[in-house]
Amino acid sequence: KLGIGPQGFGGTVTALYVNIEQHPTHIAGLPVAVNIGCHVTRHAEAEL
Repeated sequence: KLGIGPQGFGGTVTALYVNIEQHPTHIAGLPVAVNIGCHVTRHAEAEL
């Protein structure tokens, strides 16, 4: 309904899966990962 799509390029699917786990940790050792691998990042075109 938002029309945001993968990486904000428009479409109907915004997130396929979200998994959030909580564990006690110090902020300096906080593991964070963002994985991006949609169609937009795998294909490109350029015209010179």
